[in-house]
Amino acid sequence: MKSLAVMVAVASLLGLAAAVTPARADDALPAHAVRILAPIDPASEPEIHGSEVDAVPYAEWEENLRSGPTNRIVWGKDAVERAPPRAARYTQKSYVFPTGTIRVLEFRKASGGMLHAITMENALFVLKGSGTVGIAGKDVSVAAGDAVNYPSGVLRGSGDATVLLFTVTGTLQNDASAAGIVHARDALTTKTAEWTRGGQVIRARTAAELRKAPKDAIRLAVTRYEFPGNSIRVAHSFRGGPTSPATGPLDALIYVTSGKLRFYESGKVYDALPGDALREIAGEHHWWNRLEDSSFVAISSLPVAGARSVTATER
Repeated sequence: MKSLAVMVAVASLLGLAAAVTPARADDALPAHAVRILAPIDPASEPEIHGSEVDAVPYAEWEENLRSGPTNRIVWGKDAVERAPPRAARYTQKSYVFPTGTIRVLEFRKASGGMLHAITMENALFVLKGSGTVGIAGKDVSVAAGDAVNYPSGVLRGSGDATVLLFTVTGTLQNDASAAGIVHARDALTTKTAEWTRGGQVIRARTAAELRKAPKDAIRLAVTRYEFPGNSIRVAHSFRGGPTSPATGPLDALIYVTSGKLRFYESGKVYDALPGDALREIAGEHHWWNRLEDSSFVAISSLPVAGARSVTATER
């Protein structure tokens, strides 16, 4: 699967079409134990504005060859226009950081619905719509708010859909991560509040503590989709801040879905809007000012250098 991802990446750079054989159940899953190579030409800053990222047009369709079923993929205006009528046409935005890539795929029912052969993706989160994708050799239904670890096969659906695809450098060095799904209904949501009293930061985590929190407390609700070796987090922040500085051993790659946020890291300030992406850098202190009620989706990834195993509590 890794060699396939490299071929597709090279073909993309050369502007060529690609034939992609979807991942099968008997393929060896890429493990967090084996870190993928750092992305090519990543952003130098920890923020990428969505307004500066091209929405590249793609067309994808299935063909049955003697060697088995495969997906044909072309990209670019001229190539997409020449694709067969049965092709699904969609757009892709790619946010490339040193420790991973976030891709946003937008599918439309009027343009053939959702069709995407899974190759190098480590995780998938459905922002809008519904469909099916392979998970450990079975086609499983996915819908808005569902998260998948190591999807496989082909992502399919007939309607409008928006999907986040994550390719990260891993989180664990010695344990293979298993394919799996966490549906929105099964994800655990925790609520916290933070405020300062007498120069001391106070945090409320239990229901009883939250009831006692002052009205001006900084409030946050985080829904966690836990997988072996990683997690996807959906954070719903309420207006307020700044939060107290925090840091950790892993990068966090973040895609903003609503509201306006102000992010502080490495002595710089970044304002983020829906469609922007951010990188919390391992070892760097960062904090937030929520200028509006806002939300984002995040995943963890190992730093480029100094990778090590981490415990579940550090993810």
